[in-house]
This record gives sequence, C-alpha cells and structure tokens, in this order.
Amino acid sequence: MPHTITVKFVDFWPTFDEYDNKFLAAMQAGADVAVLPSSSAEEPDILFYSRCGLRHLDYQKSVKVYFTGENDVPDFNECDYALSFHHLEFGDRHLRYPLYMLYEYDELTSAPRVGAEAAGRPFCSFLMRNSANCDPMRIEIVDAVEDMFGPIAYGGPWRNNTGGPVGEKIPFIARYKFNLALENTRLQGYVTEKILEPFVAGTVPLYWGPDDVVDDFNPEAFLRVGDYHAIGGFLDALSALNRDDRAYMKMLMAPKLNADRHVDFDARLADFLGAVASAPRKRTVAYGEAGMHHRTRRLLRPFVQSSAFMRMAGALERMRR
Repeated sequence: MPHTITVKFVDFWPTFDEYDNKFLAAMQAGADVAVLPSSSAEEPDILFYSRCGLRHLDYQKSVKVYFTGENDVPDFNECDYALSFHHLEFGDRHLRYPLYMLYEYDELTSAPRVGAEAAGRPFCSFLMRNSANCDPMRIEIVDAVEDMFGPIAYGGPWRNNTGGPVGEKIPFIARYKFNLALENTRLQGYVTEKILEPFVAGTVPLYWGPDDVVDDFNPEAFLRVGDYHAIGGFLDALSALNRDDRAYMKMLMAPKLNADRHVDFDARLADFLGAVASAPRKRTVAYGEAGMHHRTRRLLRPFVQSSAFMRMAGALERMRR
C-alpha cells in the first residue's frame, strides 16, 4: 500500500487556500497526499511556506519547499527546494513558476469577449496599494501618462479617485481601454499578475517590467515602456495607438501567449513536485555557516515580527537616505 505523504502550508497570504491550490494539485497527480491543517502542531513530510511569516522556522525535520511571487531570491540555507520567478539553475532544487500561474492564466487561451465598442471605453486605469517600496520609475510613468492624457482611474488605495478601493480588480480594469501594468521593480524574469489581469479583463496592458516578458507573453498584445529609449517615445506610441481604433483592436485581439515559446508551467510543476514527493529528503544542513545562518534567523524572529521594531527600522533607513 503506497505511503501517504503529509503536507502543510504556512506563511502564505491570508486568502491562500491550503486545501485547493496548484501545489497540492500537482502533488496529488502522482502521489497519495494528505493536508495537515496549518493550525496544527504536527510536523509534515513536506512543508510549503511563503514569505508572509516565520512559522516555517519552527519545523526542523520537514522537507521545506519555498514559494515566492515577489522579487526576493530563495534562501537555500533555509529551504530544501524553491519555486520562484527567477531563471535559477541549482541542480534539482529550483523551478521557475511565476506568480501569475496562480491567477486566471488558463483563460488566456481564449479571445477576450469584447466588440468594437471596446475602443470607445474611458482611457486608463491603475491599481496600486502604496508607493513606499517600489521603483521610483513606476511613479514617473504614471505621472507622465497622466500629464499627457489627463486623469487616470485609480482603483487601489494609492491616489484613489473611484470612491474607495475596488473589491474585484478584473471587472474594474475591464471598464477601461488601457491598464497601467507596472511591476514593483524591473528584474529579469519578474513577471507577475499585473500583466495577466488586463489580458483577462479584455484590456490592453501598458507594461513596465523586465525585457524577457516577451518570452512569457506575445509582444504584439501589449505596449511596453521598455521598447523605447525614453518615456517620451512610449508616450508618442501610446498617443498613436489611442487615436487609431483599428490598431488598438488588432493589439487587443492578438493572442496573449507565444505559440512557438509557450511553456507548460503546470506540467513542469507536477514533474518537479512529483520528484520531491517520490523521495523527500533534506537538502539543507544544520552545521557550519549555513547552520549559523539558520540559528541567527530564529534568534532575530521576535524582532522581525514586532511591528514597532519594523517601524523603527524603517524610520532609521529613511534617515540614512
């Protein structure tokens, strides 16, 4: 009788469903898997964790799989395996699995349900929570677009002018002709849901992010700031596209995925986690510098989890600048 593998999910974001997610589905495709509640104290065979806490430090025996959708680099001193957006090669311990795969990626294979009236929608939307921890270029692009074209519909907490942050992003984005799809930072491989959401909404993304976004998505389906030497060139191209309904509809209806470079990320995920499940074993070590690093992290945990300490650290950092 096959051994049942126990898994647990900790340190994920509040809306993450530990009983219904891509990681669990990938493992269940080839193994008998039981989910331990995140609230339990039981140590699982395989622990999935993310970046929204430090509970994973309590688990010493589990094989640890780290997932990040942000622009941090997995710490292989702490995790045995990792899933991230990076193009990393680290034996069999890492797989590139972008954050947008946890969104409505499967909907990109069908054409958007829009008609010619889509070209007559209001100009542009943008959603952002805050500007404290993003590349300043992101704000420069927003300001430049607004200076040239007039008011943007801000649906997030930042600069909100829509009567409060919107509850559902896709329906909001769908009301506008364009959506500013700007990553928090420009880093190779760092492609998130910011470009996927306007695609799903039937809107043209105005994208700023890594150049290799064109490896993930068809460059004929969106307008990219990085295609121009200066922001003025991008604004001119946007102005021309905004005036030309035929060119706009051509871009809007273009396939979102590259037919010749499409990657089946879910199949890769199933292979990767299947290999982990078939022979779970620790890849980290408890001695030497790696062990010291791990013990230091556990020692600093009370400070990192203290909101007062983090506010003080932020204030000191701003003073340093």
